[in-house]
Amino acid sequence: MNTIEVTFPSNNIKISAHRYVPRANSDEKFPALVVLHPGGGTAGLYARKLAENGYVTLAFDRRYQGTPRNLEDPFASIEDTKSAVTYLACHDKVDADRIGILGVCAGGGYAIFAASTDPRVKAIGTVSMVCIGALGELDRAHRPGWRSKSRIYAKTGQVKYLPYVPSQDRLSADSSVLMREGSEYYLTSRGSHPGSVNKFALWSYNIIPTYDSFAKIERLSPRPLLLVAGKDADTIGHSHVVFWKAKEPKELHTIEGATHIDLYDKRVDEVAVKLTEFTIDISR
Repeated sequence: MNTIEVTFPSNNIKISAHRYVPRANSDEKFPALVVLHPGGGTAGLYARKLAENGYVTLAFDRRYQGTPRNLEDPFASIEDTKSAVTYLACHDKVDADRIGILGVCAGGGYAIFAASTDPRVKAIGTVSMVCIGALGELDRAHRPGWRSKSRIYAKTGQVKYLPYVPSQDRLSADSSVLMREGSEYYLTSRGSHPGSVNKFALWSYNIIPTYDSFAKIERLSPRPLLLVAGKDADTIGHSHVVFWKAKEPKELHTIEGATHIDLYDKRVDEVAVKLTEFTIDISR
């Protein structure tokens, strides 16, 4: 497998990515997957695993997802996803008629929305999918301090940030499993990354609640949709909503004994097997 750092344009902004090619010396064209990361996280683990299974994969950093901005903008993320599809469609190792999207967590919501308006995408897969605009944990965590931080920015121009997950000393008995496990994942060596910091700019919260991953789900059909979720995930309701609203062909695959965060790294091998089985049609 060949791994290389690449860039591609998205609305005149340079997007950084890692591209994985199964057999770089081969003349054959491969099916391809755009792999979307969680909010504040990375997606390289799934991109590498699926490349080992025969796909060209592209894992990119959504625009503004680094210092100094750290902006979480769902609508910009969707445009970046479509630009990633364009990049793969033009690549000499990729069969442009066999491109799919895989998204993890918030990336799963973006995958669904992007594919609903991009017919070039032939299959859609999600892992621990959430619609970030409907994620109550973010709303409950940040609404109380949002007004005061907004005033500080308006008066001084000083950028204020909000955390994706609370630090260990900020957890309480009322904290959700998602926030507890997210803190243990993102803020330790298990899931931390120097290019992925646990914060997003205050004005992200102006945008996030206006976004709805579920808005155009009916447009995915007749392309196949696979939703993978931990059976014990407190976010599994998001996958249930998508499954209920989507038309055939669709599948909701649950992982016994797994939580939302477990599928980020602890259960990747079995999830990757299911994803590969699901996307076999675009690999032919």
